[in-house]
Amino acid sequence: MNNNNFADLEKIVGYEFKNKELIKRAVTHSSASNTFNYERMEFLGDSLLSMIVAEHLYKNTNYKVGSMSVIRSNLVSTEALSKLVLKHDLKKFIVVGGSVAGTKNVATNVLADFFESLTAGIYLDGGFEVTKNFVEKFVLSDVEHFVNADYKTLLQEKLATIDKKSKLEYGLIGSSGPSHQLTFEMGIYFNDELILTAKGKSKKEAEQLCAKLFLEKLEKTT
Repeated sequence: MNNNNFADLEKIVGYEFKNKELIKRAVTHSSASNTFNYERMEFLGDSLLSMIVAEHLYKNTNYKVGSMSVIRSNLVSTEALSKLVLKHDLKKFIVVGGSVAGTKNVATNVLADFFESLTAGIYLDGGFEVTKNFVEKFVLSDVEHFVNADYKTLLQEKLATIDKKSKLEYGLIGSSGPSHQLTFEMGIYFNDELILTAKGKSKKEAEQLCAKLFLEKLEKTT
């Protein structure tokens, strides 16, 4: 990549690098260089993304810790970050070499790692505030999707990051109370095993609570 290409990338991300060596390293995959690549920057970028998203959720939502953890995990997941790279046409700026250069499609993890390294590059060059602006523009602009998503959807997305072949089902355990004011108890089954139950004024409400409780349980163990 030459410096003319840097200008195109900087225009998209909304930040102009003072130190062009940083942006050059931020876009260079290890397949292109064993010594000059973004592996260390990727490590830093991962932490920065998690912290900025966590701060936003802490200040702007009233969710409990378990729910905030799920939303944060979804926002900065490999899948989510790779989609951002494709959405904003950033893939073309990644410098790869060797066998990677000959592949038709860049791996999802490479796309996500690139986004993390770019985040770190902006931080190292411009500081925390400009990095927050970048993350707010690209990552947190989609936060409403995750915040407003129901717990059943959030649970499905969380499980997909753990094991895409896992089986999740909800089943009616029973109901109680007068016919005009029934309370429903629903169970959540993971790989055919009953994990927990919850009660609600409707089956849907009970299912949502099941999903919420299971999410919080997963966050404590993964």
